[in-house]
Amino acid sequence: MANYKDYYKILGVSKNATDAEIKKAFKSAARKYHPDLHPEGKKAEMTEKFKDVNEAYAVLSDKQKRTIYDQVGQEGYQNYARGGGAQGSYGQGANPFGGAYQQYSGGNGNTYYNFSSNGGGNFGGADFSDFFQSIFGGMGGFGGMGGNMGGFSGFGGARAGGSGQRNGDVEAELALNLEDAHRGGPMQLTLPGGRNVTAKIPAGVGDGKRIKLKGYGNATPRGNGDLYLIIKIRPHLTYRLEGEDLYVPVTLMPWTAALGGTIFVPTLDGPVKVKVPAGTHNGKKLKLSGKGLSAKGSLYVTLTIDVPRTLSKEQKELFTKLSQIS
Repeated sequence: MANYKDYYKILGVSKNATDAEIKKAFKSAARKYHPDLHPEGKKAEMTEKFKDVNEAYAVLSDKQKRTIYDQVGQEGYQNYARGGGAQGSYGQGANPFGGAYQQYSGGNGNTYYNFSSNGGGNFGGADFSDFFQSIFGGMGGFGGMGGNMGGFSGFGGARAGGSGQRNGDVEAELALNLEDAHRGGPMQLTLPGGRNVTAKIPAGVGDGKRIKLKGYGNATPRGNGDLYLIIKIRPHLTYRLEGEDLYVPVTLMPWTAALGGTIFVPTLDGPVKVKVPAGTHNGKKLKLSGKGLSAKGSLYVTLTIDVPRTLSKEQKELFTKLSQIS
């Protein structure tokens, strides 16, 4: 079994932290450990820390996962691990933390599913640890809440028989990384009972959109109902998503802002060169059409002038001279 991970410690928050405190801590830690902000020699170390931060936020920002994680606890997990996992003292295939899981498994007449994927598709996405998989993985472990799924955190509770639905229809929330929603492509899922299905994710699919998989719902006397995937796009470290438009901040050095020049702007399709006009002021916005979530969306770039934290002797002299002639 994998070693226990203290997600609260990783984010530097208490176990009673609010959603706002968790989000704030995540943003701070993500900036601190982002591999691109460190020299080449520390990139590998920072990449691992960055993964831990992302994983901790994926659990603690999700009410369902956080509840299960809290109820499992460090002592319970370690006892389970010492027992050899599901094959230990709890019995073959047993789930000692089933109470936490069953809390979200219906009880009100609805049918809930937690689907997992068998991989495939072109989604690289998140890289969750063995510890995460042992609790939330869709196959084995504690019965979990959906696996890595080729870059997806998994389905939330999939509900059958909701209001306005034909008997047998099922809805399931499918969480996507922003990049994966932008690219789209085929994704293989494994339904309860082992049935495989390929879901075609449209490129540029938006938050809240529904994807219909005909005949993959619950069985009824009239035949199988349909499965509806409800898309949920995860928050992103770099971009802010509004509809099909994206917003990203980019920093400029003072001389580039004053003299103009060319900068690289990150997009979901890779960095692009953008010309900055001379005399650019702090907060100026640039619009890149067709570079949003879909081809219909735009990328809005907010330029922020970054003042150097330290100056060489020559730089100080130049800035001093500039201040004297300005």
